[in-house]
Amino acid sequence: MLKGKIIGFEDYEDYFIDAPFGEDSPFRLLTCHNQGLSFILVNPYHIIDDYTFDIDDKTVMELFDNSNPESSIAVLCVVRPTEETLYVNLRSPIVINVKKGRFVQVILENEGYGVSVPFAIKKTALQNEE
Repeated sequence: MLKGKIIGFEDYEDYFIDAPFGEDSPFRLLTCHNQGLSFILVNPYHIIDDYTFDIDDKTVMELFDNSNPESSIAVLCVVRPTEETLYVNLRSPIVINVKKGRFVQVILENEGYGVSVPFAIKKTALQNEE
């Protein structure tokens, strides 16, 4: 179980992450416990190698409490039913502290990332050999 809030869905805070596409997939499903609400997440490093950002110290302290956390970064996917292209919100990443069971979605101010960026998953070296 993870506690956190998605911007625009602040009334919901109990979630769990599942891997319905398989453990090797960069996609995960963030589902609200006991609600019919789910979000598709993707590891942004499968989209761009140099995705970096800064978050304020207060957010870091609230999420990590000076612990040595096992954390992950994910971004929300936007699926538009009438299009074949997937989009990702790189401006509002989700930082997850797996050990504490908490996450925070932050809005980046100065990094220049978009909120609706079309993307394709990078192929691994193994896939390129096939």
